[in-house]
Amino acid sequence: MKNNGIIMVFMLFLASAWGCQKEDYTLPASLSLNMSISKKPVMGGSLVIDEIKIRLNSVDIQGYRETGGDVFMTRPYKNGKSFRIISGAGNESIKFDVPQGVYKPLSFSFVFQHDDDEDDLLEDIEEWYQDVMEGHDDPEELEEELGSIIDDYIEDIEPSILILGRYRRHHMNARLILLVNDPMTFRILTKSADGSLEIILDKEKVNSGNLIFDPSYWFSVINPELMDHAFLGRDHGITYIFLSKYVNSRIYYEVFNRIEESTSVIMN
Repeated sequence: MKNNGIIMVFMLFLASAWGCQKEDYTLPASLSLNMSISKKPVMGGSLVIDEIKIRLNSVDIQGYRETGGDVFMTRPYKNGKSFRIISGAGNESIKFDVPQGVYKPLSFSFVFQHDDDEDDLLEDIEEWYQDVMEGHDDPEELEEELGSIIDDYIEDIEPSILILGRYRRHHMNARLILLVNDPMTFRILTKSADGSLEIILDKEKVNSGNLIFDPSYWFSVINPELMDHAFLGRDHGITYIFLSKYVNSRIYYEVFNRIEESTSVIMN
């Protein structure tokens, strides 16, 4: 009878301990989301991506937990917030307090903020493109006109996504600028380092993830000859390959359509 009493006390202790552990999973855990650019070679090394700038309106978190209820959170950025992601460098991170627990799945929705001021430059692009089609200007003048437009974009526009790089192949040595300026949302499922969709956030541990952009995948469908024959811009002695919805649009759409599907969030 004495042994039965000891067993009963022990079982109550275990039940109490388990209950406390379960209750703990309703408390917030700190989560740091870092940003980086994949180190995989782009276009066989012909293209180097140096920097990516993104401008966010908000970051939404959607999580489904085994215990403690589901989680829906929003981190808003009034008037948009820009993040600069430099290749091979430690970059700014986004920090959250997220209820701890076992999530399956946990997703992030990145809501981008576009710049309405781009409309002021579209007339310049339309005039330049009309000159190209009509052949009124010589190639050097057209390149200088486009170079001036590119310079205005860099100075005046804060787009949703701005990608800066360097393209070198044979005789070509140019700076690459890819500009996305649309209201859009990337929804990304978080994965663990081993590829699982089960994510554990624990308030007693360091919880960190990595938002990874993969230019190697974006440009893997681009034939180098297509880049070699892109419209060029020149400004102050610098040659540009400018990729947008309006200039070199074929390359732009091939790349843009692959950005969201290849962007990942990996928990460490």
